[in-house]
Amino acid sequence: MLHLIGITLNKKIARILFLAATFLYWISLYLYVPTLSTFVKTRTSDLAVVGTVLSMYGLWQAIMRIPTGIGVDKLGRGKPFIVIGMLFAAAGALVMAYSQSVTGLALGRTLTGFAAATWVPLVAVFSRMFEPKQAVYATSILWLSGSIGRMLATSSNGFLNSAGGYQLAFVLAAVAAGAAILFVLLSREEKREAHVVSVSSIAKLFRRADLMLPSCISLVLQISTWGITFSFLAIKAEDFGANDIVKSLLVSLNLVALTSGSLLNTIITKRVNHVYLLLVSILAFVAGIFVMVAGGALPMLYLGTMLMGIAIGFAYPTLMGLSIREVEPSHRTTAMGIHQSVYAIGMFAGPWLGGIISDSAGISTMFGVLAVFTLVGSYALLTAYWKHHRRQNTTEGR
Repeated sequence: MLHLIGITLNKKIARILFLAATFLYWISLYLYVPTLSTFVKTRTSDLAVVGTVLSMYGLWQAIMRIPTGIGVDKLGRGKPFIVIGMLFAAAGALVMAYSQSVTGLALGRTLTGFAAATWVPLVAVFSRMFEPKQAVYATSILWLSGSIGRMLATSSNGFLNSAGGYQLAFVLAAVAAGAAILFVLLSREEKREAHVVSVSSIAKLFRRADLMLPSCISLVLQISTWGITFSFLAIKAEDFGANDIVKSLLVSLNLVALTSGSLLNTIITKRVNHVYLLLVSILAFVAGIFVMVAGGALPMLYLGTMLMGIAIGFAYPTLMGLSIREVEPSHRTTAMGIHQSVYAIGMFAGPWLGGIISDSAGISTMFGVLAVFTLVGSYALLTAYWKHHRRQNTTEGR
């Protein structure tokens, strides 16, 4: 009996430490994000170049997340990859802090893209602390911790810029990454049996509709999230006379709404149909973009970003949990790497395409294009997932 109590306490302590590390990890990646686009714009006036620099974050995490997942499965441990990733977060922030050129900013953003691959082992290690059937619940809790960290980071950005210029936020982001490493080192991870990941097993995962369809829905949503909220929303707000503090609070409001959605999601996720929840989330997300397009004043940007945030708060952790729910434990980290790499393509494509469209047709037009694309693409994919889910249930019921 005492032995069982000890195991339970160790798991609870491990969960708390990983939640704290996740909280600080996301602070390290988001403390400078609200005004990053305007900071890059001080080095170049070309919006296409601004978009390219910002897109390096999504590009490199898309490239690195699958190899990271494979590495974790092969080694049977996630902590070494988590620590290395957090070191990249600190290095990337410092490179951007002291860079005087667009090339240097692109390099720093690339390093933070490497760091973002850390999310794969963080999710996988934390999910293993719960029963497989609790995958959606576990990812919702972890996502909530990260959401609170992002919310605190983005709300602080404008004030930090006022206190110490752009550089201060980057330096403090590196400090947060260092603190996150300490929490990870203090935690205990049960080593799993190393698993050899073959090319055929990876190919088999890519053919799984229950993994790929939720991943592709996330991809579509991330294109608009990163093309709008975390890239060109600040520049749009600047056109309405917003200063750094207002731009910071604009992104922070998005994350407050996202955090609220994530919190509510942990409460209702076991009680509602996930497909219906995702449908409502998608409609709310697109409505938020159209509000920003139709509105011609700063308050409409606040309303629109709030709608987008609460929608993602429900959608993202649900999609993440659904993508790995039916995957065997021995392949779950690789599957999470695939899921995150797929949606990270959207984090690259959003700023990149957003920069190109904005430079040629204007930021408002870009917002409208992404809204239509999100509505059509995500609805089609969700319909495909619903049909697949019904077929699976029918087959299992025979």
